Amino acid sequence: MSVNVAHTDFTDATTLFADLAAANAMLDGLTVPDATTSTDGVVKQGAHVTDAPTGGSASASNNATTINALIASLETAGVLATS
Repeated sequence: MSVNVAHTDFTDATTLFADLAAANAMLDGLTVPDATTSTDGVVKQGAHVTDAPTGGSASASNNATTINALIASLETAGVLATS
């Protein structure tokens, strides 16, 4: 995965930065876009979801509840689209 990082163009072919403040200003100006369904970018971490039950306590209803909680967590974090 790669993504373009927005930045300010250099103004001189041989000098990267006039001084430390200019270097820091350039770094402060770097931005990476948020990821979308069609564009790579930065994504967020979803909230923890309780593990799906296993063994005797496992049921389709419990599993569906856990899967729906996982989907909701990822939607809230902006990792999955909500529609």
